Amino acid sequence: MEIKSVSLHDLRKMNDSEGLVLQGCGGDLKEWVDGINDMLTESGILQNESRFEKVYSFNNGNLTCLLFPFDDVQLNVGRLAMWRLQTHEQFGGTWLSDYVPNRLGGFVSENEQTQNEARCSMEETEDFKMEMM
Repeated sequence: MEIKSVSLHDLRKMNDSEGLVLQGCGGDLKEWVDGINDMLTESGILQNESRFEKVYSFNNGNLTCLLFPFDDVQLNVGRLAMWRLQTHEQFGGTWLSDYVPNRLGGFVSENEQTQNEARCSMEETEDFKMEMM
């Protein structure tokens, strides 16, 4: 299992992905991932011995959050939707596609990403030229 830390900006670039975001995950993140995997297996949501093996952690404000991406897992989405609603008070669960627009100001379009990368590249080049002078 891998828990990778990502920035809020990284999340804003995940417009082609979907996943479950749990908010307020304090303590040992590995215990959280193991516990959620077990709960979802027992509830019949994770199927065919599938488990979340790659999870992302991020901080927003004073909350540590986990993103369980739906890539590479077999799950019953209908049951997961019901589980998310039933446990919302406990885990603050929401979909990535709802979290980013409502908490982070929306996804960054590819055009915006390209413009930002070009701007950073130009700034680095200008800084380098200034250092050489």
